[in-house]
Amino acid sequence: MSNRYISAIPVALGVIAVGVITLGAFLSRPALGEAVTETSLYDRLGGYEAVSAVVDDFAGKLFEDPVVGARFFGMSDDSREGFRQKNKNLVCAATGGPCKIISRPAATTHGGLGIKASEFAIVAQHLVDTLNKFDVPEKEHNELMAIIGSLRPDIVEIEDL
Repeated sequence: MSNRYISAIPVALGVIAVGVITLGAFLSRPALGEAVTETSLYDRLGGYEAVSAVVDDFAGKLFEDPVVGARFFGMSDDSREGFRQKNKNLVCAATGGPCKIISRPAATTHGGLGIKASEFAIVAQHLVDTLNKFDVPEKEHNELMAIIGSLRPDIVEIEDL
């Protein structure tokens, strides 16, 4: 199997996980009047400090990557910190945390950049590597990857895989 297809595996798994999570949520939803006791993904990930540490590590990988790092060329330290903060808030809010999203929608932010599916796969792999580094449990790992995978249609403009 070529590296090209291997790098697409995390994205494919994320998309599959979206379907599995959606179906699981539907099948296991509480009956009317029954209390919901599920802890948010945000809390299960460890809250803001954990999200912040993961995003910092992940962003560092993106900035250093020989392919996707070129997209951050010329970005000042302040702009890189803004990128990190926007992504911390995005992950926090998307996982059920108290943060407010301070960035524009993904389609607006990435529109016109000509982002390739192969680049998205590289970014997804860096997230997988970061989640593995922090020993994020499989359930939470899959849920977060599904959230990120759901952004793919708003980000990828060129299908090169």
